[in-house]
Amino acid sequence: MLFADIEGFTAMAERLPPKAVVALLNEYFEAMTRVVMAFGGALDKYIGDAMLVVWEGEPAHGAAQAAQAALAMHHELSALQQKWLLEGKLPLKNRIGISSGRVVVGQIGASIRQERTVIGDAVNTAARLEALNKEYFTDVILSQSTYDLIARQAVVRPLGIVTLKGRLEPLGIYALIAWKESSDDR
Repeated sequence: MLFADIEGFTAMAERLPPKAVVALLNEYFEAMTRVVMAFGGALDKYIGDAMLVVWEGEPAHGAAQAAQAALAMHHELSALQQKWLLEGKLPLKNRIGISSGRVVVGQIGASIRQERTVIGDAVNTAARLEALNKEYFTDVILSQSTYDLIARQAVVRPLGIVTLKGRLEPLGIYALIAWKESSDDR
């Protein structure tokens, strides 16, 4: 699971007219969605200014694709930031949390309106990790479960062990810095 959220979005939305907010979000989501899909991600949903992306199948491959997608998202966002600055717009910054684990995919909701979504600890963990970026001054945080799957190729900075809100078990977390390319990638 990859959970990405825009930093400072609430304050930005307060300052801009609603149409400008929608235009900026659509441009951002267009770029970010193309990136995650290029790395095999399936967009589960947009949640306001956030997005939840899922990789199904073999866990190590999905974790590798998610990590590479996160790095590519930041690269693409840098290009967008330059464009926006030239247009006189404020640049956006996003934070990303990635976690791996079993989830349930299914229809959730009331009998009169349902959505297909994913539910499980890995989803909640990815969302909590995204929020931790603010505290650690990082861009992408990996859970221990994700790091264990990609340790040979991920360049990380260990951040320690935390107990996330709502979870009983502590887990190791890592800031994703870079990716070591290999012939198996992509």
